Amino acid sequence: MHYLIALIYFVLALLGVDGVGSHTIVTHSAVNGVDVLYSRARVVADVADISCIRSASGSCHYRLLTHACTAPRPRATAVSACTSAPAEQFAVAMGASRQIVGLAARFTLCVGQDSEVAHAECETMPTVDPLPSRW
Repeated sequence: MHYLIALIYFVLALLGVDGVGSHTIVTHSAVNGVDVLYSRARVVADVADISCIRSASGSCHYRLLTHACTAPRPRATAVSACTSAPAEQFAVAMGASRQIVGLAARFTLCVGQDSEVAHAECETMPTVDPLPSRW
């Protein structure tokens, strides 16, 4: 039976189907046709693989906010019952990547070409919830 499951996963991978619970966050900014920022983060379960593809400053600056939730998010309101942990800030050089293991179920990942832009982005970004309320 486990060989059948492995075969199914292999066929799905060949077709380009991501695993259950994975998603990709892409941030791309261009000014006058020139890339200012291009970043990609692939999140599978509680592991994020963050890649800085291009940045005008030479590195992508990230701000990661994790949210601890004690109750399910209400459907009728946009207000979450979550509290934010202190932000983790880090930079990744252009062309490099970084893995973060042990992500919270709900988080906000902001990126900018400098730390001030990443901080400003976090003020307007929604919380990423891998299990949306419609499920």
